[in-house]
Amino acid sequence: MNRDTTVGTALRRAGIAALVIAVVASGAGTATAADSHPGEAFVVDLAADGDAEVTLRLTFDLTTDSEREAFETLRANQTNVNEMRDSFASRLDGVASSAAAETGRQIEITDPTATVRTESDTGVVELSATWTNLAAVDGEQLTLAEPFASDYSPDRQFVVTAPDGYRLSAMPTPDADVAGTLRWSANTSLDGLEVTASPSGPDGTTAAGQPGFTAVGAVAGLLGAGLLARRAN
Repeated sequence: MNRDTTVGTALRRAGIAALVIAVVASGAGTATAADSHPGEAFVVDLAADGDAEVTLRLTFDLTTDSEREAFETLRANQTNVNEMRDSFASRLDGVASSAAAETGRQIEITDPTATVRTESDTGVVELSATWTNLAAVDGEQLTLAEPFASDYSPDRQFVVTAPDGYRLSAMPTPDADVAGTLRWSANTSLDGLEVTASPSGPDGTTAAGQPGFTAVGAVAGLLGAGLLARRAN
């Protein structure tokens, strides 16, 4: 297996490993994120210095008995929540090491967290960490590519948000571009991904005077707030 394939596989497993731990905790099976929960996402929230907060947001449908029971079991066991957090960070750590070797930047995973809460009829688990130097910095312009640009097809939405005062443009074309947030649908190939973040002028143009990336598929952008889901059968 070549390096590119290894990086892509590791990224997919960064999410899958956390889901597996949750399933073990609940004693239930999994469902495919893209098929059952189209609002799922892996979120990359860029900062102006090139760092990013990455978040895997998992949800349970609390109107379903099995999912409600699985969520309550997880919420009652802080040890399992901590295991999910640590597994998520560990998987990302491996990906960060590969990306650092590829880019020559010092890329690290720090400050992993896990939160569990309810939002109306939805149970939410958020696994987050800071990914230092994820984007390349050239003056005030950021470029996000590796490790996502190499053989990565996410099994849930992939979401990138701009730093305050920045506009985003990207290839391949996202399915939605709404208010500084780009979204690609689950199972979309991100091979060759390049997201560019440039400071916006007061009139909404980029610092170079070009219009910012226009909205594409705005309806798709209304599908939640980049929530990632995980549930039991």
